[in-house]
Formats: sequence, structure tokens, C-alpha cells
Amino acid sequence: MSNRYAFVSLAILLSGCSNSPSGEPGTGSGGNSGVDAQPTGSGGATATGGSGGGSGGESGGSGGNNAGDGAAGAGGGSGGAVVVLDAGGDGQGGASGSGGVDGGGGSGAVASAGCGKSGRPAAGRVIVNNDHIYDFPTTYDGTKPMPLIFMLHGANNPNTLIEGQTNGSKLATNFVRVFPKSTGAAWSFSGGTGADSQRLTTIYNDLLANYCVDTSRVFLSGHSSGAQMSVQMMCVAGGDKRFKAVAPVAASKYCSMLTPTPVLYIQGMMDAMRGGGNGADVVAVFTASNMCTTTTMPYAAVAACNSTFDNKPVNPGCISYQGCAKPTVWCSHNDNVYNLTDGHEHGWPCFANSAIADFFLSLP
Repeated sequence: MSNRYAFVSLAILLSGCSNSPSGEPGTGSGGNSGVDAQPTGSGGATATGGSGGGSGGESGGSGGNNAGDGAAGAGGGSGGAVVVLDAGGDGQGGASGSGGVDGGGGSGAVASAGCGKSGRPAAGRVIVNNDHIYDFPTTYDGTKPMPLIFMLHGANNPNTLIEGQTNGSKLATNFVRVFPKSTGAAWSFSGGTGADSQRLTTIYNDLLANYCVDTSRVFLSGHSSGAQMSVQMMCVAGGDKRFKAVAPVAASKYCSMLTPTPVLYIQGMMDAMRGGGNGADVVAVFTASNMCTTTTMPYAAVAACNSTFDNKPVNPGCISYQGCAKPTVWCSHNDNVYNLTDGHEHGWPCFANSAIADFFLSLP
């Protein structure tokens, strides 16, 4: 048993995500938002980027999904209208093993309006280019409501990347998975009313109207820019009631309090894309909001694994906070997946798929 709790300042500087070195800091002024504008604000309100952000830096090496990121503009003023999340590219992570119990059709399931409309789509996959992908487990039959998980990709990555990272895992066998595509290179919260937020709402409504999902078991996860988007969605006043729980991987802090929410938070111990931090500031928001004590216990539900990047043993480093109003777990890992230069410990770790699936399925 150990004590672990972190208090941090409200504002942090978000770093971009890239597999190539960061660009030089911008020197200009003006513009509504720089790349990864610094979040501001207090309380439960969602913070947005400073209106006085400097222009982005020069990009790094080109090619593939590994575009370099410009440095963040300074967040001047009282906050701009747009936060663009992690404009650099996110690297590959590995999928964890398949298997696990079937999470669909429990006795407490709340069937969506789409139940009974049709069976499993051809090949279990529906794709609308540059908008979304739906993946259905082999057990999906269109009549038994199944849990649903939204998975938001990292910046400058296609949504097929995070789809591939979770294929063949417990997430693939126990959940209807949806992989939305951001309208730009990275997710932009824009106060919850922008194009990305509207797209997520359209996708959510389509899934409930036309497919058979359990509306009481809809979950949210994402990596890097997608994780930042998911945290901002939780930071709105009253929370985002569409989602039962959240599992961000390498996010950032956007508020000091939020509506109590079950959370599994994952980030490397020394995430180079987060200033070498471990996400303690983000965790502090959830532990305070979920009214946890400072007492923690090892969270043995997450097993060790070998990194898909360098095959080295990975310690998930997971702990469970005690006395919380909602389950609160933090995994501070040492998986070097991403790369060894400017992005170590920022990727999708080898244990993430099983850990997220098991955590979500364990919730009553």
C-alpha cells in the first residue's frame, strides 16, 4: 500500500505529438490558436486556447504520419475559441492479446432504437472515408445490445491506425468499436460546439438509431490528441452524460474539477511529448473530482507485457485509488513504444487494450 497524490497548477503547456523533432517556436503574435494552445480557466469550465498564441514552428521531417509539430503559442488573454490538440503525428503502438468474456447483452442492458433493424454488417465493418469506421464483433447479431466504445485517434494519424492497434484484442471481441476521424489533422474541442464535436454527435446518434448497442454502456477512449479531446469532453459542466467511463492515453489537464467519472488513466512515466511528465496533473483532477483518498493499492488486474517496440518488459505501474465515489485507476508505465528520441513513453502501451476492456467490463 502506498500514498500517491499530486496537486498541480491549473495551467500546463501542452506539447505536440510527433515522431520527428519539434519545430522551432513561433515568434509571431495573433491568431485564434496556436498548435496545442495552453489551456486556461478555472473550476469545472472547459478551458480553451489563448487568443494570443504565437504562430507554429517549422515542421519536422515529412513523410507518412510523422509530421513534425510546431511549438505551442503562448496562451495570452482570457482564452481563444479553439484548442487544436497535438498537431504532431502519433506513433504506432501494439495490440494486446485477444480473448476475454463477452461483454454484450447483459441483463441490465438498455437497448438502442436500432436493435432489431438489421444483422451484422458485411465483414463486420462499416466505413465512411474521412468520417468514421464502425467495427462489430463476430458475436454481434443486431438484436442483442452490446457495449460501445468511441476511440479517438492521435494527431496527424488516420483513424485506421488506432483501429489496427486494437484489432484482435478484448476491445474487438467485446465492444462495438467506433473510430471517428477528426475534421482536421488533430482534434479541436472548440467549446464543444465545433465541427469535431458535431461530428461525434452525428456518429453517436447514427449508432443508436441504426445499430444495436447498450446505451447504458457507452465508453470513451483516445490517444494523445484524442485523449486530450476526451478529457475536454469530460470537463464540460455536468460532464458528458453519453459516456459511462473514460480511458484517456497520454492526455493533458484542462480543468481543475469535473463531474465524478470512472476513469482509467494511462501515460508513460516520462512522456517526452508531455514535457517528460507522467500525467499526475491530469490524475489529480480525477482523484479530486471522484473524492478519492490519498491511499492507493496496486491494481493487479493489469498484467505485465513486453513492448511491441523494443520487446523489453513493461511494468504497467497501475494503482487504484481508495475511497473514491467512482473507480479511479492510474497506470504510469515504462513502455517505450513511440520512438527512442523525441517521443519515448508516449505511445499506446502493450497492456492498454486488455486493461481498458477489463476496466470498462468490470463496471456495474
